Amino acid sequence: MIIGFIHSTHLVLPLMEEALVPFAHRARFLHALDDALIVELAKGAGVTQGALRRITFMAESLVDAGAERLVLSCSSLSPAVDMIAPNLKAPLKKIDEAMIEAAVAAARPFSIVATNPSTRGPMRIIVEAAAARLGKKPLWEYELLDGAFEALSRGDAEGHDEAVISSCERLASEGRTVLLAQVSMSRIVPRLSQAARNVVRTSLDYLEATAFSR
Repeated sequence: MIIGFIHSTHLVLPLMEEALVPFAHRARFLHALDDALIVELAKGAGVTQGALRRITFMAESLVDAGAERLVLSCSSLSPAVDMIAPNLKAPLKKIDEAMIEAAVAAARPFSIVATNPSTRGPMRIIVEAAAARLGKKPLWEYELLDGAFEALSRGDAEGHDEAVISSCERLASEGRTVLLAQVSMSRIVPRLSQAARNVVRTSLDYLEATAFSR
């Protein structure tokens, strides 16, 4: 089996490759990257026609290379899946869907922590869809860490990560499950206390369900 991943930033590649190591005996993985998708996101217009064209091109290229399943790793662009998937020759999945569905199914309060404001709408769409499928009314909140993304954009990765760590520790102490809204945020997990690690989830924790299930 060949599974193709579509990325909008190189920051996720080392994290994704490490997370896929346990599944190397089950599939071959291909990666398509287009940093220009970040430029489209910066326009603040959601999934633009330009973004759709770029994602569609990468998806079709991966299918041509033999990919039988596809995963879009960019949370902010996940609404594109609903628009593109029906016209592709292989299933295309959202990286966050399995993580969020598990949180909704657990029927416990959860917080989605984000640093990129463009994830707000896409996260809400996935939560509401999961709630409808499961017949649940989730108690959840979206927490945007003001200033963290700006810090990252000016090269202050440590300032960004410290803000994420602080938020995770606080929410864990309040008894909430914590979902990290962006794949790149998963790099902070090793720096969390054990108590926080017990309740923090990333989409990489659900790669098996995302990549191997239809």
